[in-house]
Amino acid sequence: MTGHYEMRFSGSGGQGLMLVGDVMAQSAGIAGGKEIVLTKSYGPESRGGACRSELIIDDGEISCPVVSAPDFVLAMSELACAKYVSDMKADGVLLIDSGLVKNVPGGKRVYGVALTEIAQRATGRAIAANVTALGAISVLTDAAAREDILAALLAKFPENARDANRRSFMAGVDAAERLL
Repeated sequence: MTGHYEMRFSGSGGQGLMLVGDVMAQSAGIAGGKEIVLTKSYGPESRGGACRSELIIDDGEISCPVVSAPDFVLAMSELACAKYVSDMKADGVLLIDSGLVKNVPGGKRVYGVALTEIAQRATGRAIAANVTALGAISVLTDAAAREDILAALLAKFPENARDANRRSFMAGVDAAERLL
């Protein structure tokens, strides 16, 4: 990735979107050597309410820390898709959890991946859908190198949870590669 790139990771509280932002920030900023700004926003409810994390990645100094026109949006719930997609760039990429988001906006480059279903199959845990999303993101964007994203992800978990998270990540990679 070169230049300025804006990302938004959105869904419902409890879906692990803050982790997605943290992993992408670490992989693009620390491992990738880019300048980054990461912001997080929670609704008044900790679980079930709309939430998002936003990341700006740039080769140079970031003068405005606000995502204004995302190049990439992850929408893991119907509410998030309705609320956080309207200001996307016209040529931006929208990744939706196709098992949870049914009302897809037109005029966007939309990739539907059944993130929650795939995570359930890969690990036995639907909660790993955010990790499956990270795998898909590593295919659909060049915001950070795939190996850097995976390394940053695995570093967040204890040793006994790494195998399941690796399986979930790779399931997301495989699903996104099939779309392309």
